[in-house]
Amino acid sequence: MKTAVEVIRALENAGFEAYMVGGAVRDLLLGKAPDDFDVATNASPVEVKQVFSKTIDTGIAHGTVLVRLNGEGIEVTTFRTDGTYTDNRRPDSVEFVHSLEEDLKRRDFTINAMAMAEDFRIIDPFGGKEDLESRVIRAVGNPDQRFQEDALRMLRAVRFSSQLDFSIEAGTLASIKRQAKLIRTIAVERIKNEIDKIFLTAHAKRSMDYLASSLLTEHLPAGNLFKIDWTEFSPQADALYGWAYLLYWQEKTAAEVSLYKFSNEEKRILKNTLAAARREQWDEWTIYSYSEKELTMAAALLKKEMAIAEQKRRLPIRSKTDMAASGNDLMQWSGTKQGPWLKEWIEKMERQIVYGLLQNDKEKIKDWFINEYYRHA
Repeated sequence: MKTAVEVIRALENAGFEAYMVGGAVRDLLLGKAPDDFDVATNASPVEVKQVFSKTIDTGIAHGTVLVRLNGEGIEVTTFRTDGTYTDNRRPDSVEFVHSLEEDLKRRDFTINAMAMAEDFRIIDPFGGKEDLESRVIRAVGNPDQRFQEDALRMLRAVRFSSQLDFSIEAGTLASIKRQAKLIRTIAVERIKNEIDKIFLTAHAKRSMDYLASSLLTEHLPAGNLFKIDWTEFSPQADALYGWAYLLYWQEKTAAEVSLYKFSNEEKRILKNTLAAARREQWDEWTIYSYSEKELTMAAALLKKEMAIAEQKRRLPIRSKTDMAASGNDLMQWSGTKQGPWLKEWIEKMERQIVYGLLQNDKEKIKDWFINEYYRHA
């Protein structure tokens, strides 16, 4: 916050107006530490760049310049109004203005449409502070217009309901119901990002209830899957747990939500979490076969209280690379070239070691292998 105040003072000393805006103001009024700080000013991007020695043109076409100061980055955006939104996502054009109120008018919700002056005075033309006190999410101005400008705002309203544990104001919720089909115009990556954030909140059930009652589920990929009872859901450190919860309790596979374009790593973790949770019995091989993250999420699905990290530490080996013998050793000892047999015997050796039936010592492994290999030959 100190750096943001320095940026504001520097702009004011240069003869411009400048204010802290957006989520940082909301969070400060809620007594929370903001993740980042944004500044709005009547200085043009060119004028902002003249005031500060280190800047980056992160979004200069829309009036945004990143100011580097004290090792931090503060986004500074010129007061603006937005043109038409033909794609329900971004304005086709922006017009720089000199009025702070005009700038705040274009924002999504009243709780995000407040500004804070350098002396901590709050500028609140749309009743955001009152809505904070009432714990309400309300669109700025005409909600239909706000959601037609950027349809993702509907999902953001739902996400804020769990993030802040607020209610969505009746008129705003009614508008989401009317405009719900517009969510189809939003890139699935942006939708997934909002859902991921919901899965990390303590009040995810509130958002999931709104997701259904707002009719957004009717227009989301695999939307009907979200219509389950979220009462027992407790967030974990990874948002993937929410997707695993969604699929596990409906006996579905990860393929059911493939339209959300998970990364290859996310697909692997989700698939393995579900596989671990659906195992009839957990033993040393289970603890060995899955990552700590996968096991932790699977245990949460099963409501198991387990010291996963400690159980991992007690294993004789953590991966194939920890084994004292390799595939090359097996080929040398057997005098047999590489083939399907090798994978089979490496796993046999691996299981013996993991279960504690074979010591992870090269000579002992050699004796075991030669005896077993030729006995089965």
